[in-house]
Amino acid sequence: MKPAHVAIVLAAALAAAGPVGAQPLGRAELAPGVTFEVLRLAKLPGHEIVELRFAVANGSEHTVTLERLRIGTSLTVSEVQLVDFANATVYKIGEAGVERLASRYRDGGPLAPGERREFWAWYKAPPAGTTKLAVFVPGVPPVLDVPLSR
Repeated sequence: MKPAHVAIVLAAALAAAGPVGAQPLGRAELAPGVTFEVLRLAKLPGHEIVELRFAVANGSEHTVTLERLRIGTSLTVSEVQLVDFANATVYKIGEAGVERLASRYRDGGPLAPGERREFWAWYKAPPAGTTKLAVFVPGVPPVLDVPLSR
């Protein structure tokens, strides 16, 4: 995908984003007091792209990083995967050239105690008819049966 196309699709995705403060679709504990919350999982209209929006909430007494939580590197979200058990397929975060289609370092620096931060990542869309996916972060059980909005 060309950078100009990425910008257009990103603008459309932001416009289609769900309401702020909505209840999470699922949760997983990444570390004691640190939760991963699935906020949105939806196919972008007119594109074969699925967008995952999630938050990390640090309710612990320690500063954490995406790298330590196994969500990504110090530069980008990279390790969160979608699992389609019905079709035996794992989806990794997409790439456009050398760019990973996900939140960057400015979004993912250290997360202080009491802080909550939201992130996004794009994936290839599963086959038509897929209604639920699992969201997997290495080291913890996946968040199962997350509904896929169309």
